[in-house]
Amino acid sequence: MSEAAAHFAAGRHAQAAELARGLCLRHEGAGPAHKLLGSALHLLGEHGEAVRVLRRAVELLPEDGQAWSNLGNALAASDEQLDSIAAHRRAVALLPDAATPRYNLACALLEQGERIEALEQFWLAYERAPQDAGLAGLCRELLLELGDAGLKQAFCRLNLKHLPQDAGALAMLGALLVDDPAGDKAEAEHLLRAALAQAPEDAPSWSNLCVLLREQARLAEAIEAGRRAAVLAPEWALAFSNLGAVLRDAGAWGEAKQCFMQALTKDGECVDAWYNLGCVCVDLGEHEEARAAFVGAVSRAPRPAWLLQGAHACRQVADWDGAELMEAELARQMADGGLSLASGHCPSPFAWLSTPGATAEAQLRVARNFAAQFEGSAPLPERAARDGERSALRIGLLSADFRDHATAHLMAGMLEALDPARFHLIAYDYGPPVREGDAYRQRLRAVIPEWVSVAPMSDLEAAQRMRADGVDIAIDLKGWTQGYRAGILAHRPAPVQMQWLGFPGSMGAPWLDYIIADAVVIPSGAETGYSEQVLRLPGCYQPNDRRREIGETPARVALGLPDDAVVLAAFHQYYKITRDTFALWLRVLLQCPQAVLWLLDGPASAKAVFIREAAAAGIDPARLVWAPRVPAAEHLGRLGQADLALDAFPVNAHTTASDALWAGVPQVALCGDSFVSRVSASIVGAAGLPQLVARDAAGYEALVLDLVGDGRRRAALRAQLRGTREQVPLFDAQAFARHFGMGLELAWARHRQGLPAAHIDVTG
Repeated sequence: MSEAAAHFAAGRHAQAAELARGLCLRHEGAGPAHKLLGSALHLLGEHGEAVRVLRRAVELLPEDGQAWSNLGNALAASDEQLDSIAAHRRAVALLPDAATPRYNLACALLEQGERIEALEQFWLAYERAPQDAGLAGLCRELLLELGDAGLKQAFCRLNLKHLPQDAGALAMLGALLVDDPAGDKAEAEHLLRAALAQAPEDAPSWSNLCVLLREQARLAEAIEAGRRAAVLAPEWALAFSNLGAVLRDAGAWGEAKQCFMQALTKDGECVDAWYNLGCVCVDLGEHEEARAAFVGAVSRAPRPAWLLQGAHACRQVADWDGAELMEAELARQMADGGLSLASGHCPSPFAWLSTPGATAEAQLRVARNFAAQFEGSAPLPERAARDGERSALRIGLLSADFRDHATAHLMAGMLEALDPARFHLIAYDYGPPVREGDAYRQRLRAVIPEWVSVAPMSDLEAAQRMRADGVDIAIDLKGWTQGYRAGILAHRPAPVQMQWLGFPGSMGAPWLDYIIADAVVIPSGAETGYSEQVLRLPGCYQPNDRRREIGETPARVALGLPDDAVVLAAFHQYYKITRDTFALWLRVLLQCPQAVLWLLDGPASAKAVFIREAAAAGIDPARLVWAPRVPAAEHLGRLGQADLALDAFPVNAHTTASDALWAGVPQVALCGDSFVSRVSASIVGAAGLPQLVARDAAGYEALVLDLVGDGRRRAALRAQLRGTREQVPLFDAQAFARHFGMGLELAWARHRQGLPAAHIDVTG
């Protein structure tokens, strides 16, 4: 027997089988000989004979776990899977502390499709052989297929406890922490870099590192990591999609688009690439392409965020049917709890604002859910108290729009009117490169004494810079609009933090103390719809600039407008023009044959919808006149040829309303129930024209009809506007700056007194 065993141990299975067979013939009751023979026959490929012999072996040695395990292997090789599993279960029961029987049972279970129990047995086997890197890899592979993130993390931590340099476990745990909204991002980076130190050619680890660095706005590092992944895996679509996403954040929109197109060429089912392509097409103003890309994304993965972005893209091209279908599916998912952060795809609060029927409660819910993705941004340590009182509060303004942009158009005059002895301004700029000769950039540079480019900084680095600069009050001017960097203020760099002007609603962000508003956009009693405390200014929360240049007003014929028509200007972005809003305008045209509708030029597909709807309503499409996009001064000049400016709903005219009034054109307003639908009412009221504010759609339509038919009233309103434009609160930058400064000082005083943020009303 010892000679046969020696041959078997040395891998000489034929010799072992020959000797063992002789022993079995001479000693029919010799269990060890039958076990050895059956095992050798199995390894020689004689599985049927091996099963017969091993069955006899376990009859003779019923408590021999190894014999049962070998029988299980032979049965599996003979396609007797159920009997194989039973044999392996018996082996595990007899050898509970051994790894091999559990491994064999797991393999048999896997063959039968019992993946969960197979994983359990592989895991238990690894616990008994923790230095077996191959077994650890099998466990990770099966965990990847089963998709339970919690189990994956638990196993990887067990794996790394015993094999701390296991590149596969390092990479997998790092990736899991990147994907986990609550994951420790510092640990994730450490793990991924450790994995790459072991396996520098691992493209997935480079790509995951790209995603992680992008989340932290470490864009240069993220681009480098993304490029490494794309070079190492030139046929891997997701590597190109991830690289494109960070290039988009860095403002390299053209290159980003090419990356997404490459990804889809390599894999047309790469849903992330479809979605990212839609996003960058929005950046590029290619709304028809954006719509097509988002449709490609949601048809493959109808995630809540993607449905909302897809609906928004549909509205940009007046595809109301497509938008309503996606919004209906989004509403169904929301009713089923579809806003869970676990998906990692939170709907955009900005896109949600333009969804018809969205309630204030739902707006706050969406905003809070979106803000929750920054919960891992650790607040900076509290800074030391001021040594006495400085002469001026240090105000940090955070934006990407310190340039020829609507935000700068509105606030430049007010900032120039702020008292520099009381307020020291610092611009934290993360915007794109600014063209030479940008007049607004020059004005802002002149009035803001400190200027810090945070575009190349991570969110944490930018927050640390603000803390080092001693900012007292930080103001986010962007909110959740395109290109936001809310993650900077999530680190709490300033003792008092606010949001203003960029986002018309609550940001739902616990790191923001105040929202700057007025009594119209957030009336008394509506404060519960906001996560921030309300700092309420008199008049309108929106400043305006009396220095805005109004160009020459061309003749109507040069603008394509009939000389004798009543011109109704509706220079809104197309996403604001809902089916109901456009139908209302068409009803006005139908009842007022002397009127024409003056719209901004836009995507051909959207214009085709407007023309089709007009024709279906019995209106000559020639009564729709398209205005090309032109520089601001030229636009204000041509606006003078309009007789009346129309509001949109639920997203009102905001800067558009101020433009019309500054150009001397009466603006009709429709006042709703949310911030975003009350802005026009605030603006028009601050211009001294509260009689032009309607409280519902029927009142709005009646008001427009009355004004279209009453030329004298329109003329009187125009005369009033032009006569009082320099006096009304809307355009009084000096008064606005005074009230704004008072509000900042009142908020700071509460902080200095150790009081929490609370609603503040600034009186005139």
